Amino acid sequence: MSIDIVDKAMEILKRYPLCDRCLGRLFGYLGKGLGNDERGKALKLVLVMELHRKLQMNEIDLETMKLILLNAQREDFLKNLGEHIEDVERRRCYICGDLIDKWIEEYSQKIATIIQNLKPKSFLVGVSSVQEYVVKEDMIAREFGLGYRENIKRELKREIGKRAAVLTGIKPDFSKPEVIVIIDIAIGSVRIDYPSIILYGYYWKYGRMISQNIWITKSGKMKYPLSVEDIVKFVSQQLKADRYRLHIAGREDVDVRVYGSGRPIAIEFKTMDKNIDMELVEKYLNSVSPWLQFQIKMKVNRAFVIRLKEGARFSRKIYRAIVYTSTPITSESLQKLEEVFKDRVIEQRTPTRVLKRRKDKVRRRKMFKIKTFLISPNLFEALIECEGGLYVKELISGDNGRTKPSFSDVLGCDARCVMLDVLYVHEYI
Repeated sequence: MSIDIVDKAMEILKRYPLCDRCLGRLFGYLGKGLGNDERGKALKLVLVMELHRKLQMNEIDLETMKLILLNAQREDFLKNLGEHIEDVERRRCYICGDLIDKWIEEYSQKIATIIQNLKPKSFLVGVSSVQEYVVKEDMIAREFGLGYRENIKRELKREIGKRAAVLTGIKPDFSKPEVIVIIDIAIGSVRIDYPSIILYGYYWKYGRMISQNIWITKSGKMKYPLSVEDIVKFVSQQLKADRYRLHIAGREDVDVRVYGSGRPIAIEFKTMDKNIDMELVEKYLNSVSPWLQFQIKMKVNRAFVIRLKEGARFSRKIYRAIVYTSTPITSESLQKLEEVFKDRVIEQRTPTRVLKRRKDKVRRRKMFKIKTFLISPNLFEALIECEGGLYVKELISGDNGRTKPSFSDVLGCDARCVMLDVLYVHEYI
């Protein structure tokens, strides 16, 4: 064993009492194939011999050696040297409080019982509420410049999983477990969770005053009679799923319809039933309301969802707006509008209407082009192709100068969006 490693362990144990596992874990990525308990015991064994040598060579004083051995929880060696330590209280591990072996044993048994009752084909162990122990590890690692340690959370998941697998004969699966058993160290609980099934597709919104999420007012009443989440919640109940979650590419206002290509959506269900029939899910989704319709395309993974949500900020969108102007306009005015907003960067401060729930900052979004059609002297239609994240209503009104340029600026009169529809959302995935 490298003397440098022994010296490093000696310096650590001058400051902190550590059990075998917690000391071994600080050197966890050295000595492949060893358990952290084996690693820690080996370090302490070599440390005992090195301390004895140093004492005989007068390279260390007896009190320093006593300190290190007590922190190494090797009172037995001090007794062998004839030291009287009967009155010395055993020093508890600074990181885990000498609880880690107890945790591994107890939780392995609990999880084995749960798994035997559920009879899944595979499982995975998760651990929560260990942050206070991780903080202590991090502090020691920084203090002594350790770059090869293992995290206590990782060790607990691995060791408990290994023992539960031996007890049950069911192997852990790190990629597609059938059940996830989550331990909460702080309160001593064990609960069952299920990996998500995520279905990707599109939704169309044919009516107005329909929100994406369920919106409850302060009085406890539903603000809008229907939402996308209402539909998904219903389907979740039909599937007997524990939980559901929506991942949507962007957001439209409640009064905005979604036509054309539809808006991409990923629907996540937490359920033990992994053989969910996508056609049945689509049938359930479309059975609730004619104003919201869905199409399910495929099952996806978590990485896909991340790409979906990140891509929504950069994808192209096409809107159809009906615009009312305070004074009559002409076809020539609309032609000028098309010219000004071709390949134009728009600067928008957070709109006044959402300031209560969003940070006030300036966003820059690209306008690609618009196409207009005069309906009457004070009314026109605009097809707007722009980058995701652009506030279209404020692009039209100007929002009292918070959006520049705006339709109102170019037309020289107040312009207001009276109807807005989403026609196309590019899938940036």
